Amino acid sequence: MFSSYQKTTLLNIVANPFFLAIPITLIIVIFLPNPTSKYKIELKSKHVADKPNSKIKFCDLDGDGVDERIISYHNAVKGEASIKVLTTEGINYDAWNFHGYFQKSSKDFYCGDLNKDGFSEIYVLYYKSDSVFLGIIQPYPKKKLITQRKFLTVVKKRNGKIDYTINSFAEADFNKDGINELIFSLNAGYSRQPRIIIKYNLQNDSITKSESTGIYMSNFIITDLDGDSVPEIYSGSSTTGNIPDNIGIKYGDYNSWYLGFDNNLNYLFDPIKNIGYPSRASVCSFKSDNEQNYVVVLFDEDNYKDATIKFFNNPDKAFSSKKFSNTNSPQSKVFLLMQNITLDGKKYVLMGIEDDEFIVINENLEVIRKKALREFTSLKFISDLNRDNKNEFVFVNRENVIAIYDDKLSNPTTFASGIIPFSTTWVETGIKHNGNKQTELFLKTDNYLYLYTYKVDYLYYLKYPIWFFIYGFVILILWFAQRMQKMQTKRKLEVEETINSLQMKTIKSQMDPHFIYNVLNGMAHNVAMGNTKDSYDQIIKFSLILRLMMKRVDKIDISIKEELVFIRNYLELEKYRFKEGFEFKIKTDPKVDLTYRIPRMIIQLLVENSIKHGLWDKKGVKILDISTVSRNKKILIVVEDNGIGRTKAKEKDKDTTGKGTSLINDMIELNYKLSGNKITLIYVDLYDDTGNASGTRAEVEL
Repeated sequence: MFSSYQKTTLLNIVANPFFLAIPITLIIVIFLPNPTSKYKIELKSKHVADKPNSKIKFCDLDGDGVDERIISYHNAVKGEASIKVLTTEGINYDAWNFHGYFQKSSKDFYCGDLNKDGFSEIYVLYYKSDSVFLGIIQPYPKKKLITQRKFLTVVKKRNGKIDYTINSFAEADFNKDGINELIFSLNAGYSRQPRIIIKYNLQNDSITKSESTGIYMSNFIITDLDGDSVPEIYSGSSTTGNIPDNIGIKYGDYNSWYLGFDNNLNYLFDPIKNIGYPSRASVCSFKSDNEQNYVVVLFDEDNYKDATIKFFNNPDKAFSSKKFSNTNSPQSKVFLLMQNITLDGKKYVLMGIEDDEFIVINENLEVIRKKALREFTSLKFISDLNRDNKNEFVFVNRENVIAIYDDKLSNPTTFASGIIPFSTTWVETGIKHNGNKQTELFLKTDNYLYLYTYKVDYLYYLKYPIWFFIYGFVILILWFAQRMQKMQTKRKLEVEETINSLQMKTIKSQMDPHFIYNVLNGMAHNVAMGNTKDSYDQIIKFSLILRLMMKRVDKIDISIKEELVFIRNYLELEKYRFKEGFEFKIKTDPKVDLTYRIPRMIIQLLVENSIKHGLWDKKGVKILDISTVSRNKKILIVVEDNGIGRTKAKEKDKDTTGKGTSLINDMIELNYKLSGNKITLIYVDLYDDTGNASGTRAEVEL
């Protein structure tokens, strides 16, 4: 076991404020807001949607760096597809109606400055009967409807209806005339046909379409892979299971495909089949560290459990490939992302998420895995949200909780939007540019628009100084508490020392040696004279006084009743000294609570002073009156004698020590320290009608 020295050392360490402050600080820190990410997401505003069940996008239409709000909705009054533009201040700018309808599950419009005049156009896709049309609006600098009804294609009907989706838009200058063409894919669903890529040339108002097949194209990219300075289009696809191989439509959708188109939308090569249902092929563009262009294709196979990633540096020839296999459940492996990113100055492809890790890979098949929040697999977009010239990755899970990663796929920050899940409402996401102000992230439901900001959480950096401040503050409090405790302990010791000192003084002054000598002398005289009865009475009273003294020797205070009993016995003995020349009275007011506790001996000391200094040298009958009176809710104890008065007493007792008075004052001061009850003692000199001293009255007010 520990030695005495070790125990003392350990106790000193444990009792040290620096040590005691540690667990207290930890407890406080637990209940403080302690951000785990360097960034935070804040809900800046919530607005009622301008049009219910509408779709929304923020675009900079006038080129001032601040986005206007574009809304697509069905005009119930006119029964038409409508586009509405709101200014940056949220004021209605104008609205345009088109004679048709928006497809519910499809994108309705695209904003882009194809003619590069500094003002963006709005390209609107809608349908009427069995046909899909294009409308073009240029809101700025002057309101202009470029095209009201440009025919694009016919979509076959199924059960009297058409269904199609437009998933991707892009623009590029394919013919090198300085004006971009608009590119988008149109996929019929249950209607089956057509499934095509469409290119619109604003310069000559012309439409180019690819061959329609059974391939249900997903995302596509535009890049110059063959190095001829003319971009190509590359697309992936997914298996929708609507078009088998035996119905006469090329490239059925029971398999997924990787395909490429030239600038005239002709196939660059025969589409590459990814066998399996369900399966998918996802594409993204990639530029390596040495500026080599690649098309990266991820082939998901075998119900998405196995996947092969390929880097193409030639339209249909892979530079490198790697297969990933997983024998777990399909839900444990999700490859949906396919985005090119830069980590630590090197370029990679963010391939996807496997369980709770991001998979990042480059053309040399070097794989990096980074920690991911497993439930966040839906990447909405990549953008610079906090204006640090670095892109952030925005995810939204099925519960509409937002998660944002920084440019290194680190420091995930989450925010519970409170929007009900996808299963019960449609949610759109995007960004809103505000010029030099904070870029905002938006979430749009059927009826509400939510705007969020993403920025540095300075509390993350301040939390450590705050913790140290709390630690120092706790140390200061503990040090102050210990110091106050030491002061209180010191004060207590001083009080105890005072008590002990007073107890010693009271013991010494309990019985005046001269009084004891006279009592014993008187008892001896009575015995010698044969006055056995008087001697017996003296001894009995003296023993009673001694018994009372011993009984209360360790008490600080005593009841008024007990003190008066002691005084009565004491004065009875004093009568033996004065013989027949001494009289005393003790009177108590019925209103006085005799159980009230007073400092021990305070009345006795006043009585002793009266006898010693006032009555001892008094000629004639010596009278001492003791009374207790209730006055103004206070108790007044009066000790009055008919002695020689204080002036003559001082003249006769020049050598007196004054210990009795000093002891009384010490008792009063000690009582105030211990109980807080104030005791007032005053002396009143009494005179007869001729002005001569006739006694002294001492008044104690409790």
